[in-house]
Amino acid sequence: MLKQVTEGVLIHRSELLENNTVVVQGRDGVLLVDAGITVAETACLANDLRQLGQPVVAGFSTHPDWEHVPQHAELGEAPRYGTARCADFMRDVLSNADWKAGVAEGLPPEIAEDTPLYPYGLINGLPAETAQLPWDGPKVRIIEHPAHAPGMRPC
Repeated sequence: MLKQVTEGVLIHRSELLENNTVVVQGRDGVLLVDAGITVAETACLANDLRQLGQPVVAGFSTHPDWEHVPQHAELGEAPRYGTARCADFMRDVLSNADWKAGVAEGLPPEIAEDTPLYPYGLINGLPAETAQLPWDGPKVRIIEHPAHAPGMRPC
């Protein structure tokens, strides 16, 4: 369920990990930041957005950890962005023939069957040093950092 946190910004909280999908309202639709984890959560999010009449026009993955790169088909085909490092990391993951097995091993067992692996990690890398997200909404500043994934390349 979406919850407004300030004007033009809503969140959808994952019950499993208590992390948030951030929804930023723009002129023609919304930007999704870290679009959710399970099929059920992202389907709920897609339904909430349909009820608001807000299509997804852009997405952003803050870093290439497993819970930040899945996407549900019901959220549409809008471009999903990440930093160049994030996109490079995901390209490396997806280039392995057995990437699905590797990703599945890292999922919490209670959601392994409910985590969408397509489209998974399909990130459009922004040029290095990009300072703002390219979308038709409020300015979103990009600050590259390693997030909560020590040992992974920052995104």
